[in-house]
Amino acid sequence: MNSYRVPQLAKKYTDYDMIRQHTEIPSFPDSRARLLQVFVGRTDEKGHQELYALATSLVQLAMDTHDRIDTISGDRGEQEMRSRQLNVLAGDYLSSRFYQLLAHAGKIEMIGKLSGAVSEVNARKMTLYERMKKLLVSADEYLRETVQLRMQLFLSFTDMIPDRDKPLWNSLLTEFSTCETIAAELNRMRDEQQLLHSYAFWHIYEYGNDEERSHLRQMKIELRAWNAVVLKYSVNEVLLDKLRESIHRIQLMLHEGGHQDVQEMDAILEPYLTYVQPSHAVVRED
Repeated sequence: MNSYRVPQLAKKYTDYDMIRQHTEIPSFPDSRARLLQVFVGRTDEKGHQELYALATSLVQLAMDTHDRIDTISGDRGEQEMRSRQLNVLAGDYLSSRFYQLLAHAGKIEMIGKLSGAVSEVNARKMTLYERMKKLLVSADEYLRETVQLRMQLFLSFTDMIPDRDKPLWNSLLTEFSTCETIAAELNRMRDEQQLLHSYAFWHIYEYGNDEERSHLRQMKIELRAWNAVVLKYSVNEVLLDKLRESIHRIQLMLHEGGHQDVQEMDAILEPYLTYVQPSHAVVRED
């Protein structure tokens, strides 16, 4: 099994007291980074797989940190303003580190590719956000677009992947990005501050009755009532079914095809298996 230590290396850039005190670094793109390291390790760039996984993860963290700024609205106290400023600075800082890492290694071409991917991500986000503001997004469309946004930076390496491995690379990147997205959406259902415009929001808006849709349009959701409609429309079960399907597709690709690195892929998949265990619960009772 390949040695994987990218999250530990990233802590050199994310574990600053000022950042930790005033803001929260988003979840590390672990599955995508680990998958990238595996596939780059099969190419002529073997020896740089860890560098690429680290640099791309830092760009992803930078973008995800900047995304948190848009979720802050209304009047802000001094502490909230400081947190907002730190989100801006933390995102800028993480973005600069990816440039420094690749420039130091002489990988100027990859800086250009990742920068282009950032522009593509931002364009897709703007299109999605405009549709979301107009309440024109279905639950499945939201999920598909979120998966594509998670994939975009990592697709920058597709030209580097040998032709024989490209179909598997693209398929696995899609499925693991799907797993990551669904896991994030399941976790969002635990956080009252992240309910707005989540998968659950769009699912209920799509299938709910007129009164429920009206409450969602007002963008004010009382937690107890929210939990009730989440249970009513079985949002947790819908997401878990989608996660099971994605896990199954990954397992078929890996084990029926006799691909190399199966143990490493199983390790990437392992965290998502815990979500489909019967004991996994998301919606709170309060």
